[in-house]
Amino acid sequence: MNQKTGKLIVGGVEVSAIVGDMQSRATLENVPSGNEFTIMVKSEDGSFERTLEEGVFSCILPVGTYTVEAAYGEDKIATDKPYFCGSASVEIKEGMTESISVTASLQSAIIRAVMDEELLAQYEDYTLWISEAGSSDMESIDNDKDIFVPAGDDYLLRLTGTNLLGDDVNTSWELKSLSPKTRYIVSCDADLPSFTFPEQAVTNAWSKFIYITPMTAENMTSHPEKAQQVMDNIVYEASADNGNTWMPAEYDSENEKWVIKGLQPSTAYTLRSRFGGVVSSNTQAITTENAQELENGDMEDWTSTSVYGGNGSYSASINCDYCTGWSTRNERTTDGAENANGNFLWNTNYATNWKWCSGTVSTSDSKEGNAAEISTLGLYNQRVSGVYDRNEIESEVKGNGTVYVGYLLYGTYDLSSDTYTLGKEHLTRPVSMSFDYKYAPVEGDQCIAYAKLYDAAKREIASTEEFRSGAAGSYTTSTLRLVYTDLECQAACIGVFFQSGTDNDINKMTLVEGSHTTSPHNRDRIVGSVLKVDNVKLNYEYE
Repeated sequence: MNQKTGKLIVGGVEVSAIVGDMQSRATLENVPSGNEFTIMVKSEDGSFERTLEEGVFSCILPVGTYTVEAAYGEDKIATDKPYFCGSASVEIKEGMTESISVTASLQSAIIRAVMDEELLAQYEDYTLWISEAGSSDMESIDNDKDIFVPAGDDYLLRLTGTNLLGDDVNTSWELKSLSPKTRYIVSCDADLPSFTFPEQAVTNAWSKFIYITPMTAENMTSHPEKAQQVMDNIVYEASADNGNTWMPAEYDSENEKWVIKGLQPSTAYTLRSRFGGVVSSNTQAITTENAQELENGDMEDWTSTSVYGGNGSYSASINCDYCTGWSTRNERTTDGAENANGNFLWNTNYATNWKWCSGTVSTSDSKEGNAAEISTLGLYNQRVSGVYDRNEIESEVKGNGTVYVGYLLYGTYDLSSDTYTLGKEHLTRPVSMSFDYKYAPVEGDQCIAYAKLYDAAKREIASTEEFRSGAAGSYTTSTLRLVYTDLECQAACIGVFFQSGTDNDINKMTLVEGSHTTSPHNRDRIVGSVLKVDNVKLNYEYE
């Protein structure tokens, strides 16, 4: 009571949270405010010490010199609180009030263990630990979070766990003599394997899928001893959006091929390989083929050329019909009609459909729109003159006629040799061909259909089976798969072929009445098997 006293007011605590990073400039988290600090007052000779109650920033002190300390947290390993400390000196005079401010700065060192996504993806489970060097007491810590530790000491950081290969992993890092106010970023690179993505042929990219040439041990650029483990767990994938989404390959065990399905035609993709979160050191850009269709595959577009104009009752007008984009045998079965002089008075060669006629024509009896009607025809070999009843027509043609099976083909027809060559320019590789068909054969006959794909040298690189079918009273869909003898060769042209049948027995054929009801019944025809085809499509989805 007899001591002389003065008053101390702690005006505030200024917090300095500047951190010098060793590897990054990450900001400090958990920075305390000034009112969270504990204030302690100590006399210069050590005879007096007082801790101010929380929220109290003033006190009465005996006259003398004091140190005012502001502290936050504890100087120990902590995951939630850094250690801040600062002090200021003050002299208390009798009856006087002294006001001071204390600056507290970070005293901890900071350790941040960082496992990136690539590494995390390698583990079924993992734990990060920290301890003082030489201590068996370890504390688990979170990935990519600040750990506050006393400066000046040595520490051990450890990663344990099980990777995707089922191997136990135990990796450690030593950190020595850490400085205060410094963050040490420890990149937890567990010495992962590295590898390259193998070179992919341009022809690996089809229209809607890509075959993958798999990696070998030669693609390992580190840890060659892990080559088999990596290859057993590798993922091949493609992205069309700069790596935002990746589509993985599947293994087709039947064909022993890696394939990425469900792609879009004429699209650029980036390819890579990935082992867990470790990706290949390189990528490859590749573009899928377009999905080129057959011209006029829906059979909607037809034209015709007049071969003979006709002169009424005795001579029919004879046209050669053309299916746009396709060839037929019509030029042969109408050949000579231009010389038909159907003059009744001179009793010369009448133009009739039972002597000249297009065997492949458009029909509205279709799956939708129009279809191609491909008929086997019997054409009369002699001059047509005089008066004919319908039974006489059939008898005359069967007694002296020639049978022409009908063709519809994607290629060219040669009239002079009555031969055809399959193939029109086509630069993409379909998986199959499908079509709708309806068939009315003579007894025992079968229609024919197939497709072939060729390279630039007209070497056959793929073909379907030769499809044969008996009667089909309503439209039926058939799909023919293309079997490739060479998966790495680019396509140059494609051939497609339909034939009305193979039976050329004219005696099985029947007269089909036309619209003209008087002799010589110039619209009548002698017809055998009739094949109708619609919606000829090429399919590009992986099957």
